[in-house]
Amino acid sequence: MLIKKIRSIHFFPVKGMQGFEKENCILQKNKLIENDRQFALLPIPKQKTSYSTPWLPKTHFKQLVNQPTLAKISLKLLTTNPLILKIDKFEEQYNLTDYDRRDVFAKKVGDLSSPEKKITLSLIEAEKGGLSDTRDQWISIGATASADELINVFQLDQSYFRFRLNLWITTNYPFEEFSWIGRRGKIGDAELEFLSPVGRCNAINLSAETGQSTNESLPQKMRSYFGHSNLGVFARVIKTGAVHRDDQLIFA
Repeated sequence: MLIKKIRSIHFFPVKGMQGFEKENCILQKNKLIENDRQFALLPIPKQKTSYSTPWLPKTHFKQLVNQPTLAKISLKLLTTNPLILKIDKFEEQYNLTDYDRRDVFAKKVGDLSSPEKKITLSLIEAEKGGLSDTRDQWISIGATASADELINVFQLDQSYFRFRLNLWITTNYPFEEFSWIGRRGKIGDAELEFLSPVGRCNAINLSAETGQSTNESLPQKMRSYFGHSNLGVFARVIKTGAVHRDDQLIFA
């Protein structure tokens, strides 16, 4: 039996764009991982009024489901505090704490994601927490055996970033993470409450390695093959604490 432990920690600073890996982080009570979905892209209104927003449903934003070409834009993370990114193959650096640099970044992303018909985007920051798909500030937990099953059955590339989850836990059996729902567990110094499955949308069609899409909808293929289109579980941080790669998950 594999010991259930953290294989990797992922965060996605700009909703719908490339994710990055951390060796460690602080999981804060009732919050997302720091910098996760802190920013999002949206079409600029006729009169721009703010650089920040309260939580909004994902339909308000440009992200992989409605702008799949975002998957082809490769980012490099230079620093997390302040959050500074580069776009691969370009020298310019973007400090996302600087409003002017945000505008330049958003314009470049708009140009690259829609070169034939350029779209005008704004990069907006969450007023509080992050702009995840759920209003609640839950982190997402992936299970390696479940991801590996999808990778093998549907002949996907090996990257877990496709699935856009935060913590990846080593597991023995596909979809065993669903048995964690309703339970509490400890990872490192943090404590979690496992809440519900993560229902998957067509964002997972897109490879994090190449930006290429599958020929068919992966959620539909999952429903046909497995009888559901869930992968991973949501969890609420109930006690703040530090976690590191290789920390063990211990259930209460």
